Amino acid sequence: MRYKFIVNPVSGGGRTKTLVPRIVENFNAAGAAFELYTTTGRGDAVTAAHSAAAVGFDAVVAVGGDGTVNEVVNGIAGSGAALGVVHGGKGNDFATAVNMPRDIDAACAALLQGKTKEIDLGRVLDRYFINSAGVGFDATVAHRVNQGVKFFKGVSAYIVTVLTTLISYEPVEMEITLDDTAFTVNPMLVAVGIGQCYGGGMRIVPEAIQDDGYFDICVFDRMGRLALAYHFPKVFKGRHTVLKQARFYRSREVRLRLSREQPLHMEGEILFGDKMHFTLEPLGMKVITGPDPD
Repeated sequence: MRYKFIVNPVSGGGRTKTLVPRIVENFNAAGAAFELYTTTGRGDAVTAAHSAAAVGFDAVVAVGGDGTVNEVVNGIAGSGAALGVVHGGKGNDFATAVNMPRDIDAACAALLQGKTKEIDLGRVLDRYFINSAGVGFDATVAHRVNQGVKFFKGVSAYIVTVLTTLISYEPVEMEITLDDTAFTVNPMLVAVGIGQCYGGGMRIVPEAIQDDGYFDICVFDRMGRLALAYHFPKVFKGRHTVLKQARFYRSREVRLRLSREQPLHMEGEILFGDKMHFTLEPLGMKVITGPDPD
């Protein structure tokens, strides 16, 4: 296999820079054919990944967080190139979902082994996604964190933003159509998942299977601010499934009509819309996986 590594140098607070020498050492030792490319800004990974697939690289490896993965996916979708990933960001939900080891030497060994599988590929607002997307409270938090939080960074910025958003967030009315079933609600959030987790390990749709040809959807109904502050942490363990406010569905297609434009978070990316049509391409992406868990 020929490998193209797309390296985001700012992912994980610059952690990716420390991974590159180990990648080079491991792949040189294996005698593998590979090239490295370092991105220079937002959207650059899409172009670089597309070019790599076009000239025949068998695998394009995202070295960064979930945002970098999303850009690489949008560069190689439909090309037949395999997606690889290295834990390089802060959340790394997709890398975890495909069992990629956190240790860089072990991750390189898994990439060199080249074990692949095909998983489902989603699309909404003219952009592909491979793990999860969401609208509502969580997307508003993600958007505000991306804009920057004065005096805070990292996890502390996220916590502060959750608390401030709890005070100000007002749910919007949504008409939700799941295949042929439609209903109208004012939810706190709607999550559409191929994989189980987003946001650095929140198991928002804990029954999701990556290759079953269905989206898993969580509709989290409106609740009081204090109740939300109390119950929301349960999402990290998937324990919100017992709440009456959390409803779960499976569907091949999802349509959302919102009463006003809202942010959509998608694997580190933020988009906006008031009409969102989620479609699924079953087994639409070939990915390199890590070893099966014990």
